[in-house]
Formats: sequence, structure tokens, C-alpha cells
Amino acid sequence: MKKISLIIIILLIPVISIGQEFEKEKIKSVVKTFFEGFHKKDSLLLTSVLEKSFHLNSTSFKENEGILRNINGSNFISAVISRPDSPSWKEKLFSYDIKIDGPLANVWVEYEFFIDNKLNHCGVNSIHLLKKKSGWKIFNITDSRNNNCNN
Repeated sequence: MKKISLIIIILLIPVISIGQEFEKEKIKSVVKTFFEGFHKKDSLLLTSVLEKSFHLNSTSFKENEGILRNINGSNFISAVISRPDSPSWKEKLFSYDIKIDGPLANVWVEYEFFIDNKLNHCGVNSIHLLKKKSGWKIFNITDSRNNNCNN
């Protein structure tokens, strides 16, 4: 009986792993949709992937002390959709590291932010998502902003 249980467990490991990878792809798609909406200034795309209580936080250093700035979701969306077309903004994302625990997911992703195709700053986005019946929703993004980018 112990051998049968062990065999069943061994056979289920790939199924569990495949399910986890499928969830990670869904989460990555939500993050990509968010940034597509950000770049297109599209409030419908943004709100389709945001939890109602969404907040954006930015961290930086000033005189060797960490500073935290935050903005609520509606103010963030208003700022994005009302920004002028010039100068242009582009955020390039790299190396998604996705962790999932039940209804909570975190995406740690490095980025570079360009204004008019010139590197302005870089850092990391820590994106928190909640699994709802309708799918994964972003409820918080906290980013670091570094001006000393090694390129």
C-alpha cells in the first residue's frame, strides 16, 4: 500500500507543477495587460486587471534615507490617461520572478523607464495580485527608482 501511495504522489508532482506554471502564465499576462494599458493610456485595459483598492507606491533614496510616495488607483488612472503624448513614456520589463501562495501572488520584475527613448531611471516593480473568481487582479505595485542604472 505504501508503494502505491508513493507512486501516486510521484505521478501527481508533474500535474501540480504544470498547474503552477499555468497560473504563472496567467499572472504574467495580467502584468503585461497592465503595462499595455499604461503605454496606451487606456483606462479600460488598466481597470480590467486592477483590484478596486489598487495603490501604486514608489520608493527612492534622498540623503541616504528611504522615501515612500503613494497614489491611489483612481488618481493613478487619471494621471496616466490625461498625460500628454509628448514626451513619450516607455517602461521595459525584464526577468519576471513569480511566486504564488494560494490567493496571493507576487511578481518581482526589473525595469528600465525611458522618456523620449532616453533612459530616465531603472529599478524593480514588486507587483501584488489577488486571485478573484474573475481571475488575477493587481492590488498593489511598489517600485524602486534608481537613477544610477548600469547600461
